[in-house]
Formats: sequence, C-alpha cells, structure tokens
Amino acid sequence: MASLALLVSIIVLFTISIGPITYFLAKLKFPKFFIYLLSIISILCGISFCCIPIPVWYIGLIPVYFGYISIQIANKKDSGG
Repeated sequence: MASLALLVSIIVLFTISIGPITYFLAKLKFPKFFIYLLSIISILCGISFCCIPIPVWYIGLIPVYFGYISIQIANKKDSGG
C-alpha cells in the first residue's frame, strides 16, 4: 500500500508541476519545439486530471492554463514581440 501511495503522489506532483515548469522554460527562451512538446504534454495531463470524478478535478486546470500561456509566449517570441 505504501508503494501505491508513493506512485499516486508522484503522478499528482508531476501533473501539477509540469505546467509551471513549461512556463518557466518558455520564459527562459528554450527552443519552440521543446516548449510546444511540453505544453501539449501539460495540457493532456491537465485534461486527464480534470476527467477524474473526485472533487479535486479543478487542480487539472493549472497545467492546462500554464500550457496555454507557454504556447502564447513561444508564439510571441517568434513574432518579435
């Protein structure tokens, strides 16, 4: 049971932290391909977390939001703005 709890905590921490990590890397001007890849992973993790039936589904909105903002930053970097 302890290993199951450890696995669940790792999955939840990954889901919550992938969005801010992507945002931070976008602010550091990482390559656009890398930012898009991490943003897609972040958005998919957030959407899958939003689909769970327990009342903490709104935590999945954090990586979705940060994934979207990271894509916007990557696009702004290309347009020179």
